[in-house]
Amino acid sequence: MEALKNKIKGFNSSKSKEVEDSKSTNRNITRVKSFTDYGHAKSGLNSGDSTSLKIFLNWIKDGFVVDENYNEKETNEKRKLLEVEIEDKKDEKQKVIADKKVIEQVQIPNKKQDRTNLNNSVTDIQNDLDNEMIETGYQSTNYFLYTGLTIILSAYLVFFYASTIYSAFFRSAGLLVETSGDDLAMVLGSIFDMNGILNLSPNLIIVYLGSFLFFALGIIPHTLKGANRNLKIALFLTITLIVDALLAYKIDKSIHEIKIMAGIGEENWNFWTSENFYLVLAFGYLAYLIFGYMYQLMIEEKTKKNPKKIAQRNINLIKEDIKEINLTINKYEETIVELQSKVEMLESRIELLVKRLNDTMINPEVLSKSLNSFYIGWRQFLNGSTEVNNEKLECENVYKAFMEENFKTIPSLN
Repeated sequence: MEALKNKIKGFNSSKSKEVEDSKSTNRNITRVKSFTDYGHAKSGLNSGDSTSLKIFLNWIKDGFVVDENYNEKETNEKRKLLEVEIEDKKDEKQKVIADKKVIEQVQIPNKKQDRTNLNNSVTDIQNDLDNEMIETGYQSTNYFLYTGLTIILSAYLVFFYASTIYSAFFRSAGLLVETSGDDLAMVLGSIFDMNGILNLSPNLIIVYLGSFLFFALGIIPHTLKGANRNLKIALFLTITLIVDALLAYKIDKSIHEIKIMAGIGEENWNFWTSENFYLVLAFGYLAYLIFGYMYQLMIEEKTKKNPKKIAQRNINLIKEDIKEINLTINKYEETIVELQSKVEMLESRIELLVKRLNDTMINPEVLSKSLNSFYIGWRQFLNGSTEVNNEKLECENVYKAFMEENFKTIPSLN
């Protein structure tokens, strides 16, 4: 009996080393057909020692004693896949947290500082205005120069489009050929007809109304404000270009028809190869753009004459920038909420994967049943032997403490 106890003590002293060896090599896994029979056998070998019981319970919990149907290779493969996925999710979570911190600690503070600086600029402008310290940069020479050029270009556009509309829609090709006489060559090369717009005729009503319509198109882009202003301006310029191209096409076609009636025209005619088409575009659309530019310069120079208007314009521009910054900050805050939700989702996913990883080794319910079956077998030996009565109570306490610590419950032993 004394020899048996010494053997048990030696067994107990080497338990840590055996467990570590089993964990590190995965070669000491014991497969059993019945945990009850295995528990009965081991209890007999160790005389129902409570310390030995705890060792075996830990080995079963850690997977070193398993059911004979346990597939170690398949379990390890599943475990590796889950571990890789867990690491990927952790990396993704850290990246999301980093992005969130950048927005919270860098981008939003920078935007708020920009907003503060702009608000200070508004205050400075208002103070300069109150103290009559606003420098507008107004120059009377530039103002009168821009005004004069704008007036000249206005007159040019009115007469140009009047002539263009008349030449495109109201000039009679047959009458020109009949009455041109020796001036036929000049008529054939004429793009515009100034005589037509200077001689009184009912047609001139439509001609000049159309001309002023084009003139108005040149002013409209400078009155546009608000969102998508540049897009609207580009739309008006495109429409004007298309209309100018149609007028150029109509005039060039009219010249071609005159040449055909005079017997010197070519049957094959393509407007895009005609210099007349591009001359009309150049004289019309280019002048239209220059007029718009001069008109804008004139308006800006006139505004400089009034310091209050300059100050208010600058303040309005700054307020627009502040509005954009506020919108950007709101978007950042929405992004933070989205990133936080993503972090919480990833945390939930990681918890689920960890649970699946733990379940992959040994299912908790199956493990609990295996431990219970093992202890039933262990207790059967204790119940059938009168020499180890003192170990019964100790084993009972060890088993209850072990199950409460690892499973928060004690399975029925029936």
